[in-house]
Amino acid sequence: MSGDYMSGSEYSATLTAALNSYWQRLEKRWLHDAGQLLRGGSSQFPGAPEPARWQPPTDSWGHLTTCPIVQWAVNDGAAANRPQAEACDGWSVRDAKYVECRALDVFTQVADWAWRKREQLATGIPDLAGGPELSSLEEAYSAFSSVEKKMRVGNAMGDHDLDNLIALLAGNNNEAGTRAWMTGWMGLAANSLQDGFLATVLPTLTHQDILVKWLGNSYSCRATIIHAARNNILNLIAEATTALNEAAPAPAEPPKEKLVLSALSDKWEYAKTVIGALGRTAPDGVGNALILLEFAMNITARPFNSDLRFPRLDAFFTHVDTGVRELHSDLDKAEKDYHDAIKAIENEIAGVDRIDLELYDMTQPPAKSGANPGSDGTQRYAVDVTVVLQLAEACYGAAEIYSGLLGELAKTSYADGQLVGRGVVPTEADTALKQLRNDVESFFQKTTARYLAAGDRIKEAAEKYAQTDAEQKERLQTAIGTLGDWAKEEPGKKPEGERRDRIDLDPDKEGAQN
Repeated sequence: MSGDYMSGSEYSATLTAALNSYWQRLEKRWLHDAGQLLRGGSSQFPGAPEPARWQPPTDSWGHLTTCPIVQWAVNDGAAANRPQAEACDGWSVRDAKYVECRALDVFTQVADWAWRKREQLATGIPDLAGGPELSSLEEAYSAFSSVEKKMRVGNAMGDHDLDNLIALLAGNNNEAGTRAWMTGWMGLAANSLQDGFLATVLPTLTHQDILVKWLGNSYSCRATIIHAARNNILNLIAEATTALNEAAPAPAEPPKEKLVLSALSDKWEYAKTVIGALGRTAPDGVGNALILLEFAMNITARPFNSDLRFPRLDAFFTHVDTGVRELHSDLDKAEKDYHDAIKAIENEIAGVDRIDLELYDMTQPPAKSGANPGSDGTQRYAVDVTVVLQLAEACYGAAEIYSGLLGELAKTSYADGQLVGRGVVPTEADTALKQLRNDVESFFQKTTARYLAAGDRIKEAAEKYAQTDAEQKERLQTAIGTLGDWAKEEPGKKPEGERRDRIDLDPDKEGAQN
């Protein structure tokens, strides 16, 4: 874990602080504008959602040019220094008489408008304050990356290297002599084994490796979408807060760069990589997309002046509303890319034979396969039980490794509650991704069980040879002494502390975090 992420509570607190900063700055700007306009003889305030509650009579205009409450609004506007109504007695210096002054009522109304605009912005931006927790998605991404790494060539786990075990079972290891025994197999036809179970071990490993990588990319994609959207929300509010008092024609400092929500598609062509890749080329590894940027919310105060970027607040509010619409548009586009990618993965899985996703099931009746005849037309059974037991050992080793990988995959269910979009509500893609994760976990569970069953059946076949052939019996006993305690175990049994006892087909899950 990088630890450089912003938690849900931290984002919520930062968002609240940003909205409050915006509200306070807007209130001061609006009070300033309203005071200036009242001094100039107008009670029509640009951007106002309703008329001012007090329309000054003719004889009050002269008083407003020197009113201390108007002076506060123009020169100060701080809520802490807000004057009381008695601060103004209504004396008009120009006219030398007392007149009606309800300027404080007008400024109270302006302050209410500013709060309403704050609330309008708060409800208008994408609702991402309640979740998800990016740390959980990061942990899931790390778990998928760990599993995928252990499935690749040259990465060992436990007592065995999975890639070497698969190479032996697939007949790709020339030194293992795995071709020699395929001349015939009593009780378990060699052709059936070769064309069925053993033909699927390498495709299954390849497909599952790609699927795990895709799952990690998908969880990273979901987290990156939320991260970028949150960043852009805070950026919009910060930019709007600065723009309220920003001098034309350009800010003194450029606004924080907006993150592109579809950047994942640009960087590693997420959706395009998925299409057509299964069974051929794995997508390139994705970097940790969850190293979050710092959110700079320290806004430098600017003096009021007449040469503002937005001289009228109605134009400013149009600018903010446009930015909010763009936030939703960008998020919608990113969610669509994410949805299309998940659908592409689903379509790819649907087009692959299940035995190449979860391994050939040896408990099913084997396909018809004749024994390979010798040169004289007779049946040949030149099977070395030592080689057979080595194959069984490889199956048990693969089952043990898959059991460990299955346990790691199961832990990612903890992040299920964090696969959500706006309003902490799962999108169609989020729901589909959780189902994909469950499907892949099911593939690993079945693969583990089938390697275990294959080990039992191959070992049992070797024992049958030993029952009818003295030479094979001697080889069997020698092999058992060489291969260790697992070879002495009775198939289907799990002696306490032995290898089969370490193979768990149903690891406990921690449960979905909400």
